[in-house]
Amino acid sequence: MNDYVTENERILKEWQDSYVKENQSRYPDCTNLDQYFTPDGIMFKGSFLPEQRTYPDGKKIFRWKREKSGEENSLWAKAPLRVLFLTKDQNTDGDIAWDVRSESFRYRSEEYKPEEMWLDTRSTFFRNLVYSLYGIMNTTANRPINYNDFNDKEALAFVDKQIFARINCKKEVGDAKCENPVLAAAIDRDKNFLKQQILNLDADILVCCGSQNDKNLILNTVYDIYENEFKYMNFIDGKGTGMHYNKKRNKLAIDAYHLSFFKKGGLEARYNENVGMYYEFLKHLKDTEGIDFSAAHR
Repeated sequence: MNDYVTENERILKEWQDSYVKENQSRYPDCTNLDQYFTPDGIMFKGSFLPEQRTYPDGKKIFRWKREKSGEENSLWAKAPLRVLFLTKDQNTDGDIAWDVRSESFRYRSEEYKPEEMWLDTRSTFFRNLVYSLYGIMNTTANRPINYNDFNDKEALAFVDKQIFARINCKKEVGDAKCENPVLAAAIDRDKNFLKQQILNLDADILVCCGSQNDKNLILNTVYDIYENEFKYMNFIDGKGTGMHYNKKRNKLAIDAYHLSFFKKGGLEARYNENVGMYYEFLKHLKDTEGIDFSAAHR
């Protein structure tokens, strides 16, 4: 069995060290880069712990974080369908970096206990991620999962148990926006590390959350990493699908907006654009190629 977790840690360590050695961080204190470098990978599946964080300006914020269980590697190794969300960077909003893998998507208050399944709906990012993952993992070519088929608590309870992964393409923390030139510079500098991290996790579905102004630098990077093995699936006349299939490796890349992007039509329109079109992709692939993509990949 591959040790995805240990290899991911090695890549992250070399990645962070490269900033220190080359003194290329945009932050003055390169020796304390833990405050600005965001580790990520396979999401933690351990217990929930309360955490009180203090911003540099003195502001305090509470969150429920997840601990590492030690089972993440085996869960990922045998996952029937591995889903990886590729995002731009971490919006710290003045805070210092945190471990992406510890995110629990819970309401940030001690009054709401983890077992009560209070999804933090104030975060469009969290809600889009949780709903998208639920929809993708439960949709088949014979059964679409519509936006109103489940609720916040059901989605969060599912995601609690489901193994999946997240990677920020730009590892240094960011602000409210990460414009394409900034993202492009980060990817260009760190493309070898990013390639190693993506290839190591070997996901089946790569949700590329970087679409902006008819361009998706994250999707383009996935094309480069897999040497243009992905091909756009144009199976609906006059309508973009956002589905890019790699037949050789039986992988799918989804052209998606940033998870915080509020699409006209609201959260349901955003869900339908990704999960609804994923259902259409599954039907098309099964009807034309006889391939049941949603079936277990291992």
